[in-house]
Amino acid sequence: MRYARHLLLPGFTTHHQKLLARSSVLVAGAGGLGSALLLYLAAAGVGHLGIVDFDVVSESNLNRQLLYEPRHLGALKTQVAAEKIRSLNPDCRLTVLNRRLEASNTVDSLRGFEVVADATDNFAARYALDAACERLRLPFVYGSAEGWGGQVSVFHYGGAGGYRHLYPESPEWGAGPPGVMGPLPGLVGTRQALEVVKIITGQGEVLAGKLWIFDALNNQDRTVDLSVLWSH
Repeated sequence: MRYARHLLLPGFTTHHQKLLARSSVLVAGAGGLGSALLLYLAAAGVGHLGIVDFDVVSESNLNRQLLYEPRHLGALKTQVAAEKIRSLNPDCRLTVLNRRLEASNTVDSLRGFEVVADATDNFAARYALDAACERLRLPFVYGSAEGWGGQVSVFHYGGAGGYRHLYPESPEWGAGPPGVMGPLPGLVGTRQALEVVKIITGQGEVLAGKLWIFDALNNQDRTVDLSVLWSH
């Protein structure tokens, strides 16, 4: 009954739901993108979720990171996220890694998972994830949200190259973190969750080799073909 509305979808059967139940997905980052990813993947029936983060809840998180409430200020994000997921779907098995992702520990953090979803907020962790996914041959579901816009793509899947092909050098940030409209990370993270579900179940066309870019402020979006990058 929990997944009855999934099973009403044309071509989506109990077999596909069982694929979700047997799947294992690592979500790197439990902030704005991670909140949407973790909640929707757990609700959709992913059987094993990994959560990686090292941060604690701060007041500035509360406008967009819907896993957290004022009573959680100062608590480890991984612990609060795990409690929320257990409450939402007790059938979901959790692996909690309270650590900062670095080049030295990322490969070990990803072992045992089938898909990796990038919900990080720093470029060093993103490049480390990209390299580890390439080494382990894991699909890397990328998302970013800044200002009023965002991007989503899938790397290392279906012949697609990696994040470093798209951004060979780390983009520059200013002195502080960029601004972001509160609902935006939820939109990006939800789109990432859909890509994860499509990868696991084999449904539809995955954003492999394509970059979805949208500008919510001006109601514009486009999908860019990245295949030319993989040929160089």
